[in-house]
Amino acid sequence: VNEQKLKGGLQSLIQRVNALGVKFGIWYEPEMINPDSDLYRAHPDWAVCARGRDKSISRYQCVLDMTREDVRDNIFRQMYDVISKNNIEYIKWDCNRHISEAASLQLPPDRQGEFFHRYVLGVYDLMDRITTAFPHILLENCSSGGGRFDAGMLYYSPQIWASDNTDAIERLTIQFGASLCYPIASLGAHVSANPRTSLKTRGNVAMCGTFGYELDPVKLTEEERALVRRQVADYHKYYDLIRYGDFYRLTSPTDNPFFCEWEFVSEDKTEALTTLVVMRQPEHVFHIQYLRGLDPDRLYREEETGEVYSGALLMHAGLNLSCISWESPDGDSLVRHFTAV
Repeated sequence: VNEQKLKGGLQSLIQRVNALGVKFGIWYEPEMINPDSDLYRAHPDWAVCARGRDKSISRYQCVLDMTREDVRDNIFRQMYDVISKNNIEYIKWDCNRHISEAASLQLPPDRQGEFFHRYVLGVYDLMDRITTAFPHILLENCSSGGGRFDAGMLYYSPQIWASDNTDAIERLTIQFGASLCYPIASLGAHVSANPRTSLKTRGNVAMCGTFGYELDPVKLTEEERALVRRQVADYHKYYDLIRYGDFYRLTSPTDNPFFCEWEFVSEDKTEALTTLVVMRQPEHVFHIQYLRGLDPDRLYREEETGEVYSGALLMHAGLNLSCISWESPDGDSLVRHFTAV
């Protein structure tokens, strides 16, 4: 596609969206450069490259040398021009390829070992300039290809896309592992069109993260649309509990080949939300769910059934979910909400 025509078409679309007063987000790959571009032809030395070696091309891209201030200045000017002229409130900061030939043409040979450290500091600098210039914007980082889950990145982007793998069963291990170091509120998680599990389970798993949708709503059935509306309502209903409550890993998908379970408990211990996912059916089902973090002297009512249990019973005797687990096919899930009486 002709580069200028593409830019003109995108700008025309953005102007039409702005005219409607719609707030929208934008997907950036600010660290990437296509060799077939005006910027590359003007500054081929701006791409990451080891002197005397060819550049590896991946996804039709090279990586810009973020150790260089002139590179960061150029990217900032381009981003500032787009963001300042449009009603943008969200940026997805993508990084879709690994760095190869990791070196900078600007550094002397005895300083090339500093490249990766300098590169990350350069990314921090650019993110700081963008978020300082536009403090209202929600910046979401991306782990894909960039390994972007670190405390420094979270300073600028309060949420990070955990993985391009959106299969709900695979996501259990991904999200459980990430949650060992990072808060649930930072884990980018979506309901996608992946058909391996039901829409219900995809929603329940995405709820253990930032929650959102990446699918074509036109292709949903009326029944699925009704379920989406309920899921969105549940997201708002349980928002504070999930974002600010204590997170308990009840059954890890790496320890149990059949079930995965987690729980959120409010700080004042008046509310709890549990999720069970049947990854695959065992031959013989006997499953007790032991809750954690409750007040043992309080009574809790389970919302769907109305049954009342003591906190001590829920934590030490547990709930026998054998029948429910037996009736559930592979990929099914169960959410239960408890409130103090």
